[in-house]
Amino acid sequence: MTSSTSRLGLTGLLALAAGLSLGACTAAPAPGPSPSAAATAAPTAEAPAPTPTATSGVAPGSDPLTHDGRTVLPAPREDCARPALQEIQQLLGPVAEGVQEADVQASTKDGVAERVCTFALAPVGAGQAPDTGNALIIARTTVPDQAALDKLGLPRLMMAPVSVPGVGTAAWYSVNRLSGTTEYVLEAVDGLSVLRVTLALPADVGEPENASGQLAELARHS
Repeated sequence: MTSSTSRLGLTGLLALAAGLSLGACTAAPAPGPSPSAAATAAPTAEAPAPTPTATSGVAPGSDPLTHDGRTVLPAPREDCARPALQEIQQLLGPVAEGVQEADVQASTKDGVAERVCTFALAPVGAGQAPDTGNALIIARTTVPDQAALDKLGLPRLMMAPVSVPGVGTAAWYSVNRLSGTTEYVLEAVDGLSVLRVTLALPADVGEPENASGQLAELARHS
């Protein structure tokens, strides 16, 4: 009896040990975060956007530059108050009947200042630039010294220029016949200032009578 009981007790202990061992091998892994928790986790911070680089179109002082490196200057309309519109109409006649207030542009580079007054000879749409092929353009260039004046290469951009007496210290007149446009040009120098008066008309418009005299008179009124 004792021997049978001992065998039964040993068998029970072996069964218990086997059960414990099996339970340890099949235990479930530690629980991880649930899918819903992962979905609602705070996102990581995004990398900051790159800082835009500066453009070369703005010079020190925030003065915009033209394509050839000229610094644009303030240009109030009063800078082109002379000649007055009525004087232009009187001097140029029918071609200037529809003359408009001037579009003013001013710039400087290397000490050479330029102011350009463009008087359109026909109405200009809102937000549009005047048509330089149908306009009176009066440009004044001011230089710092004689060396800068010599570098301008006067007279500039003229086909067969001829001298014009009585305007400044020296003056020239030319007719530039271009594709679709004819330019009547007078350029006069006085000291360190050069005045260029251009009457640009469509090629199919007849040549004004005494254009050189008209431009010379406009130069005196400018």
